[in-house]
Amino acid sequence: MLVDRQDGTSVHHHNICIIGSGPVGIALALELARRGQAVTVLESGAHMASVEASQHSRAEIVGTPKHADMMVAVQRSFGGTSNLWGAGCVPLDPIDFERRPGLTDASWPLEYRDFASHFADASRYANCGPPVFEDEPPGVAIADREFRCSNLIRFAEPASFRTAHEDEIRRSQRIRLHLDATVTGMAFASDGRVASLLVRSRSGEVTTLKAKTFVVACGGVETARLMLAVQRTAPSAFGGVDGPLGRYYMGHLSGEIAQMRLANAALDAGLDFFRGAHGRYARRRIIASDDVQRRENLTNVSFWPFMPPFRDAAHRSAVLSLAYLALSVPAIGRRLVSEHLRERNSTPPAPIVPHLGNLVAGLPELLRFMPRFLHGRFLADTRLPGLHVRNAGRRYGVHYHAEHLPHAESRVTLANQHDELGMPRARIDMRVSDADVAPIVRTHQLLRDWVARTGLGELEWLYPEQDMPARVLAQAPDGVHQIGTARMGANSRTGVVDGDCRAFGSPNLYVAGSAVFPTSGQANPTFSAIALAVRLARHMAAEAHTHALAAE
Repeated sequence: MLVDRQDGTSVHHHNICIIGSGPVGIALALELARRGQAVTVLESGAHMASVEASQHSRAEIVGTPKHADMMVAVQRSFGGTSNLWGAGCVPLDPIDFERRPGLTDASWPLEYRDFASHFADASRYANCGPPVFEDEPPGVAIADREFRCSNLIRFAEPASFRTAHEDEIRRSQRIRLHLDATVTGMAFASDGRVASLLVRSRSGEVTTLKAKTFVVACGGVETARLMLAVQRTAPSAFGGVDGPLGRYYMGHLSGEIAQMRLANAALDAGLDFFRGAHGRYARRRIIASDDVQRRENLTNVSFWPFMPPFRDAAHRSAVLSLAYLALSVPAIGRRLVSEHLRERNSTPPAPIVPHLGNLVAGLPELLRFMPRFLHGRFLADTRLPGLHVRNAGRRYGVHYHAEHLPHAESRVTLANQHDELGMPRARIDMRVSDADVAPIVRTHQLLRDWVARTGLGELEWLYPEQDMPARVLAQAPDGVHQIGTARMGANSRTGVVDGDCRAFGSPNLYVAGSAVFPTSGQANPTFSAIALAVRLARHMAAEAHTHALAAE
């Protein structure tokens, strides 16, 4: 059931209350409902995005001006950031769950096989095809296994969880989703349990909601922001004011510092987008083997071929010039890619005339390409998830997507300013260190040696090799992937929640989403967060069943 206002929130004593209707909150609610649980979901925004709602997410960003604007990185509406994302689904890797050098105070209190057992259901909620994330490129036989080209990222279709699941939520007799319901406070019982939530609407209406169990699932920054605001009135909550809440904020480091010529035509084709028999698109990525990562003390880094910068008309490609011109117009670009990707590929502005010259000179190429692309992107049953233009020379940039290590001083705190509902705004200070950068450069060096040794191609630096660390730092950090601000730990000194995502000291409060990840890995976090949400739903439903039996 979908409710436009807070009607009934203060009248009923609710069963399970989830704060946030993004992909994690929706998957959690659907899984709980399928297991017989009544669920109330509170969404701060409306059915669709609005400037008014997004204003509540504005944050003070310090130290790292390249951190994404929070009004671009998140969305307050039904479906949350699934209305913005690139829809890439790929899980964390087994090595991410190992104890590794440099991560002595960050370890997962669960085993990978427990996590991986939920991939099938996570794939179903994400609509991304079968839960298979390794697939060798056809026609490519590589005896040297120091790197693998088989890591699959699958793409959700539709990307928006609102589009995918609204009908089921509307029909559900167990789910009640309230829009325009922003949680601004929590009250605690004497035993540390959450007794109630304070909920506000944009019109000024204030209600109190009571439930048996609560789950915070509103994204890495907003989850920390809410819990830090609560901690101001309850200083001992969530590990105390000197505890880990808001600390260890991670994203991913990404960019290009090298280019590659692929000598193998089959590998060139194998690294492009492809559509499997299941009807969903996927794409392969290149990753160093676990043995190499252990031997070299590397962080986890993935690679894939990337096109030249769209804004640089020196590429002389009519297709890429048209892409730049489209992305440089916000109203058009936002319909093509996420705002984060639009800004990344269209700013700073470039002169228009050289791009127009490329369009004229490359008109035949454009006429061959556009019908196929437009059909795949807008008319086909399954949407083409991105743009990749292969070329006869098989020359590409090498895009990297790298693990960000947890640093205690990389953190979210509260600013002195408040939003329109009286909530203190987030203050974001994301840190990147030499320990993050050096493994990225080293992995590139190993990849260069591997492609040469195997005859797969050649990798060349885009800049002098001694400048690589500075170039990696210049391209960091992130802000779209928000990880680790309420992480799992063995106790309240090392984490905010335990291995079941239950908050230490508050037995009826859970946290869901990438905020609980102790490490970031190389993988986009959403799919893994959905898998953990399925795991949490099963745990909560089993616990509710046990309590019901005990009460009989």
